[in-house]
Order: sequence, then C-alpha cells, then structure tokens
Amino acid sequence: MVADDRYEQMKHIKRLATAGVLICVAVMLTGCITTPIADSVEIENVTTDEGTYHSGEIMNIIVLLKSATDVSGVYTNVSGITNKRGKNMLFKETTTNLTRGLNNVTFAYKMPACSSCSGISGGTYYFNASVVYGNVTVGNSTCSVVLKQ
Repeated sequence: MVADDRYEQMKHIKRLATAGVLICVAVMLTGCITTPIADSVEIENVTTDEGTYHSGEIMNIIVLLKSATDVSGVYTNVSGITNKRGKNMLFKETTTNLTRGLNNVTFAYKMPACSSCSGISGGTYYFNASVVYGNVTVGNSTCSVVLKQ
C-alpha cells in the first residue's frame, strides 16, 4: 500500500516537472525571453564630415551603430560644444529603427558664430553621442572638432 502511494506521488511529480519544462520551452520559443539590448547594439564610430569648421558652417555628424538584430525605437542624441557659460550649443536627437548590421544615424548642425555674445571662441570643442533603448544607455562616444572664426 505504501509502495503504491509512493509510485503515484512520483508519477505526479514527474508530470509536474514535464509540464514545467514544456512551459519554459514554449515561453522561449515565443520570444518572451530576449537578449538584452545592451548586448546587441553598440556605437561603432562617431565622425564628422570635416575636422575643422568655421562659424556658420554646417557640420554633418554620423553616428555609426552596429546592431546584432532588428530593433525599433532606439533613441540617439548628440550634445556638446559647450560655451563659456556652460551651455551646450549642440543638442540634436532622433528615434530610429535599426536593422541587423551597420546603421548610420546622421545629424546636421550649423556651427555657432565665434563671438563674445555666444560665449564661443575659436578652439577645440567636444560633443558626446549617446544611444538609449528602454531607458537604458547602451552606448556613449565622444568626438572633437576644431572651430575657427
């Protein structure tokens, strides 16, 4: 009698374990468990079309992103070129969808005038590119440019 009860308990435990494994497999196959975005998107490079600019010239900024998979709603911004008062003169942002492989995110920015009013003089300036997905910053990169009058 005791052996029969144990046998029935073992069968019940075996059924529960099998059901648990099947549920886990089903969840993984439906895509409910995914690779974290931080592991699948990175900044490959940040460049500008030129290294030296004059007041009022257009600077094209290219943020090259490498994605391991298709991802939607990726936020990218560039900010910097700080004046003497500590204000960032450059701030551009966009939200894009990435495909697997390399993706260009491009920003156009008119360089500020060198003047005491703007708080900008000739010299080397820095800006930062940031990539955010799901409120998590997945990449940062800094680039420098030279501004001449």
